[in-house]
Amino acid sequence: MRSIRRFATVLGAGTLILGTLTLSLAATSVTASAVSKFKACVVTDTGGINDGSFNQSAYDGLKDAAKADNNISYTYLSSSASTDYAPNINQFISEKCGIIVTVGFLMDTATKNAANAHPSQKFAIVDDAPAVKKGTHVSALQYETDQAGFLGGILAAGSSKTGVVATYGGENFSAVTLYENGFVAGVRYYDLTYKKKVTVLGWTPPKVACNLNKCAGTGTFVNSFTDQTAGKSDTTAFFAEHADIVFPVAGSVGLGSVAAAKLAGAGHSIIWVDSNGCIQEKADCKYFLGTVAKGVEPSVEAAVLSAAKGTFKSGSYIGTLKNNGTALEYGGISVPSSLKAEIATAKAGIIAGTISVNPNKYPAVK
Repeated sequence: MRSIRRFATVLGAGTLILGTLTLSLAATSVTASAVSKFKACVVTDTGGINDGSFNQSAYDGLKDAAKADNNISYTYLSSSASTDYAPNINQFISEKCGIIVTVGFLMDTATKNAANAHPSQKFAIVDDAPAVKKGTHVSALQYETDQAGFLGGILAAGSSKTGVVATYGGENFSAVTLYENGFVAGVRYYDLTYKKKVTVLGWTPPKVACNLNKCAGTGTFVNSFTDQTAGKSDTTAFFAEHADIVFPVAGSVGLGSVAAAKLAGAGHSIIWVDSNGCIQEKADCKYFLGTVAKGVEPSVEAAVLSAAKGTFKSGSYIGTLKNNGTALEYGGISVPSSLKAEIATAKAGIIAGTISVNPNKYPAVK
C-alpha cells in the first residue's frame, strides 16, 4: 500500500492545525539553505528528530516543503524535557522563523502562551488545538486516527493465531488513546461480523464516545515516548499472556516492542504507528504486520508552503480516511487477499458513515 507520506497534494495548503513538537536547546540546529528567504522551524518532543514516528514525520514535512519551494530553509530544535518547550519556541521567535511547528499534545501550553504573546508569529501544531485568545496565526493539525485504528484492529483480529492481541500507549491522552479506541472497536467489529473471538489486552474504552479532545479510558501506559526498555517489557508481558500481535502507540518506545518480537520468535508481530514502519525502520520490516498511519508529513508540508506563499490561514485541519489524513498501510508480513478485502469493505463503510468506530457499538468478547 502506498505510504501516507505521499499524500501532500491531496491535503493541499489550506487550513491546518499542528500538534506540539518538543525540541531541546542543546540539540544541533540543521539548516537546509543559508540563502533561503523563508525559514521554517520545528520543535520536537522528547522522542527526538529520529523517533521513526510523529517527530520525524513533522521534520520530514519541512524538508518536503523545501523541496517543493527552494525559497524555504528549515531547521529544528529537540527537547530533552518539557522544560525545553518554551525556551525552544522563544529561541525560534527570536530567530524570526516564518512558521514554527510544534509537535504533540504536550506542547499545548507552551504553544498557546507563545501564540498569545506573539500574534504576528505563525504557528502550526500537530495533534492539538490550543485555545489561542487572539489573532489568526495558529493552524491545528489533528487526525481521526480511530478510523485507521479500526482498520488496524481488523487486521490484527484477522491475522491473530492465538485469539489475543494487545495495545499500549506512551501516555494517557487523546492523541494516543484515540488510536487504541479505534483498534479495540475494529477487533470487536471483526468478531461480530465474522463470528470470531479475539480478545484485546491493554485498553478498556470509556463508556462515552471518544473525540479528538477526549478519550479517557483505562489501559497500559509506559509514561514515556523514549523508554524502549519499558516497551520491550510490556510487550514481553503481553506475549506471555498469549498475545501474538502488539500495537504500541508510543513513538520510538515501539522499537522495544520490535525487540520483544524478535526474541519471542516466529508468529509474533507488531503493528507500527504514525509513519510507515517499513520506511522508517527498514531493517525490521519483516516484523511489521502493518502501520496505523497519520498524515503528519503532508499536512506539515502544506502548512509550511501556505505560510511561505502568504496564503496561510488559521483554523483546523482534520485528517480522516476520506482525505487520506490517516490510513492503514501494510507491512512486510503477507496479508491474505480475503482479509484485505474485508478491510477495504470496512474502510468504505467508515467513509460512508455506515460503520461506527465507537467500540461501544459492538459487544466485547466474553
